[in-house]
Amino acid sequence: MDTTIFIFTFVEALFIAGLFLLYPRIARRGLLFGVYVGEEQSGGEQARQITRGWQTGVILWTFLSVGIGLGLFVRYRTPFTAVGAPFLLLGGYVVLYLRAYFQARALGVQSPSAGVAMLDREADAPSVWPLIVLAFGMIAGTFAIAYAAMHYHELPERVPTHFGISGRPDAWRPKSFWTVMLLPLFTLVMGAGLPVMAYLVARAKRAVRYPQTHISAEAQRRFRQAMTRFLSCIAVVVTGMLLMMSIDSVRVGLGRAERLSPASMALGIGVAVLGVVCAIYFIFRYGQGGARLERAAGNAPLTDGLADNRHWVLGAFYVNRDDPSIFVEKRFGFGYTINFGNWKAVALFVAFLGTILVITVAALLKS
Repeated sequence: MDTTIFIFTFVEALFIAGLFLLYPRIARRGLLFGVYVGEEQSGGEQARQITRGWQTGVILWTFLSVGIGLGLFVRYRTPFTAVGAPFLLLGGYVVLYLRAYFQARALGVQSPSAGVAMLDREADAPSVWPLIVLAFGMIAGTFAIAYAAMHYHELPERVPTHFGISGRPDAWRPKSFWTVMLLPLFTLVMGAGLPVMAYLVARAKRAVRYPQTHISAEAQRRFRQAMTRFLSCIAVVVTGMLLMMSIDSVRVGLGRAERLSPASMALGIGVAVLGVVCAIYFIFRYGQGGARLERAAGNAPLTDGLADNRHWVLGAFYVNRDDPSIFVEKRFGFGYTINFGNWKAVALFVAFLGTILVITVAALLKS
């Protein structure tokens, strides 16, 4: 079992490294490691030198991290050493990114003129799928809580609280509200939180190019719709997985089952497979923010948003109190980030993560 975990984390590390190596090829033209340097400079010799330094660093750090993880695993033969390898990997990537960011900042250009108004309102219409998924998540979370509450008094004094890769319980704790209700509560929180995130992404701010605004706006619209559908699908699969695990944990506690059901295991695998397959699809089909769809407008400069270096901290955190947007496209990476200058965005972010943290800490303390 330990060897299986190491193989899984090794493959995961290589996949993460591959994504970071591919990133410069799918980034939006004009952006260089979190800095807007202009469309011409982003393809110039200085930009290529910074990119080569990044790619060399990623390759070397990947081999070093995997080697350290393998050495610790062979020495101590515990899964924790293998699981720590991706964290070591990501920590090194953060350092490499900061180096590339500060190098790129020297090439940064002044923001172009203010953003261009959208030319069609239809493109701004949010998708209905997140609302449907939100209803499903609320129903699933409520059912999980009700099912656990209905069987609470029938459960024995010790209940399963963790399941191994085989689906069998490998940790038991005294029965309490938190040990029984932790999974059902997570089902409700994730079932509500993920669709809300998908809905906000459907309404996220776009950074278009001018001229050629129509081409850029259409690319943004298609990318945003695809991302909304993806997040909605993830929300359904994650909520379904948590719902089945909540029911199965109660059934195992009651002695009606020996392990998690095949449905729970399949949904758990489905989350990982869906994430990997969709990540690859998005990279090669859309690129960052639909960059591969707006190639015909690639020489036109970005406007406002992504192009304004003043409102980006370390190229990763967008802070603009004058911008009512909650979600904006990331400058580095894939997808969207919140506007840390908008108190509503920060409140939603803190409420979602805070709820998860409070539930987890309370469960640990009470159990």
